[in-house]
Amino acid sequence: MMHPTQRTGMRFQRGLLMLLSSVLLTVVLAIYFGAWAVSAKVDARSLRSIENSGFTPDGHAAALADGETTGIESSFLFLCPFH
Repeated sequence: MMHPTQRTGMRFQRGLLMLLSSVLLTVVLAIYFGAWAVSAKVDARSLRSIENSGFTPDGHAAALADGETTGIESSFLFLCPFH
């Protein structure tokens, strides 16, 4: 039979593990969905600017790649390997 303090310690460790895994999952999902939203926003912005200009799509895409993303947008896209 286990001593009552050992059972309490195991419950505390299990609770801490569940809390940390929940926080980690929340952060991962926030980064994934944030990068998804940023990717859609950047794509829509590039399509709008291509349609409104006289550039060819390749030339304008190269101009957009040179720095028309904000720091938060580029951070989300960097952190998420799927976008």
